[in-house]
Amino acid sequence: MVRDAAKFPNDDTGDALWLAHQHGKDLSREHEVRFALLFPDETSALKFGLHLLRQGYWVQVNEYTDKPGFTHETLADIYIPTTHEEIAGAEQWLAEHAAPLGGKNDGWSFGGKSAGGAA
Repeated sequence: MVRDAAKFPNDDTGDALWLAHQHGKDLSREHEVRFALLFPDETSALKFGLHLLRQGYWVQVNEYTDKPGFTHETLADIYIPTTHEEIAGAEQWLAEHAAPLGGKNDGWSFGGKSAGGAA
């Protein structure tokens, strides 16, 4: 199987999509993609979670201790086409809205499971 650089660019998202493709994941349809964002405090994580809830997304806020400077994570499940462009676009949108609250992206996975990801 030859990797198509247009569909699977050489970056974290492209690598995760290529791995999913190699394992038989049907990338021609929409999937639930779980995005993780880190925040410096609970209030910021909750505010961002509320923003996403208002957009109609599933959200979960958790305590987080794995990275210094961040105490909480907000997880959001979004159904989108599973292309590099769509996932990168969603990450960019999330980052732009999380930044004013001190938040940053911490990766993504399929279906709320750690099947692939980008950091």
